[in-house]
Amino acid sequence: MAVIGVGLLVARRVAPRLHARMLEACKGMLEQMPDDFPPKVMMGGIEEIRANTARTLELLGERTQAGEAEPPGDPSWATADEREARV
Repeated sequence: MAVIGVGLLVARRVAPRLHARMLEACKGMLEQMPDDFPPKVMMGGIEEIRANTARTLELLGERTQAGEAEPPGDPSWATADEREARV
């Protein structure tokens, strides 16, 4: 039992440093990949998605403040069956 306890203590102490080293190694490998490498393209698109989301939220906030919010009801994408089920 004592060996297991010591092993857990050592693992808890070493794990954060090992994790940081592995993360740096992965970042280095990703940097060496070509610009059209799919994971690199995907990671590059995250900032664009964040900017689009922020702009969408800003526009929705302006619409709500101006009183142009749509009244609650059936969403435009609801099917006829879904509309009938709500009645």
